[in-house]
Amino acid sequence: MEIPLLVKLMLSLCVIITLNKITGKLFISMLGGALLFGFWSGQGVQEAAAIIAAKAVSLDTLSLLLIVSMVIILSDQMSKSGMIGSMVEGVRAKITTRTSLALLPAIIGLLPMPGGALFSAPLLDTFDGTEGINQQAKTSINYWFRHIWEYGWPLYPGVILAASISGIDLMVFMAAALPPIALSITVGYIFLLRRIPKHHHAKISGHRMDLRPFIPIVVVILLYSMVQLLIPSLVSAFSYAPMLIGLAGALITLQLLTRLNLQTWVQSLTSKKLFQSLLIILMVYVYGAFIEADLHGTPISQLMTQEMAEMGIPALPLIMLIPFVAGLTMGVSVGFVGASMPVVVALIGVDPTFGSLLGHTMLAFISGFMGTMLSPLHVCLIVTCNYYHTNLHRTLATIVPLAAVIAVAGFFYSRVLIMLF
Repeated sequence: MEIPLLVKLMLSLCVIITLNKITGKLFISMLGGALLFGFWSGQGVQEAAAIIAAKAVSLDTLSLLLIVSMVIILSDQMSKSGMIGSMVEGVRAKITTRTSLALLPAIIGLLPMPGGALFSAPLLDTFDGTEGINQQAKTSINYWFRHIWEYGWPLYPGVILAASISGIDLMVFMAAALPPIALSITVGYIFLLRRIPKHHHAKISGHRMDLRPFIPIVVVILLYSMVQLLIPSLVSAFSYAPMLIGLAGALITLQLLTRLNLQTWVQSLTSKKLFQSLLIILMVYVYGAFIEADLHGTPISQLMTQEMAEMGIPALPLIMLIPFVAGLTMGVSVGFVGASMPVVVALIGVDPTFGSLLGHTMLAFISGFMGTMLSPLHVCLIVTCNYYHTNLHRTLATIVPLAAVIAVAGFFYSRVLIMLF
């Protein structure tokens, strides 16, 4: 009996997690998982080599690596200039420690940058010494609150793509995403922040808020939005253009504000952290390339969908399962949306009511996003664990309860939308 492709894919994920636990080298683990799935799914040595080479030099991969490089450099330079410390002190001067821990990564979460959690990770370093805050706690808090907006923030490509594929107005999609966002904040507090002792809940007094550290972040958001709105033809031709322009503007702004010397820029450009992060992300894309590859002329992702349909799984479980599996195996929202939403829309049926369309679309998006949050291939998860030197498997274990609550609530929320509309 032939083993289903979906089973092979899930086993390759288990291999990645196991190898990472043994070797401690995530890029080696992911390469091993990618090659295992590639050969097991029917790719030969030459086909596997061609897939790796094509992905490594593709415009998408090179653009992502450039964006992540700029994020790391911007974060590093803001740290060296003292801006990050000033930002944290300013926030903590005005609000409580618990709120600060959530707000700092949430602010960075407004920026739809790949690996953006790496930008917010240094912000939580100043909380060392606070009871209840260790490297693992910082990893989970940073990772979760960095993504609370991704259910409906319009700067995220996955949100725009989901609204476009489903035919739902973007503003309506954003409004429908408000309850999941509120719930995400709530479960984050209950499972992650509430553990911080109350005696570490006091604000720092006598400190004036320095707005300068926020300027590079604001520049990224403004430039990103302006390019999206004013130069749509550029965005259509090159989807990474808004973020690249935004980050370039932020780096220039940072230099104008801080006057950092050439040596600090060279150190950031040649750092070991930068090289390791880029290597890991490259392996993530290589793994994804094997999932996107064709097998006998048919995309493997399509073959997996057909397998699930042939198993006789009803439409509603498929509407939840297909996006979840896509998110779990791709680790990126725009990936699971592009791979699964057309299938979901087809499963909803011809001429559905608005309530059915909205409810099932939100259910599919929430399910897919929870898969993304639990994916060991999620770039933000990888770079956060790498930054804090924490265990990938242990971090995922802390996120599972939060994701489970969101997924269950998402199901009932979809029923409410269907009844109301």
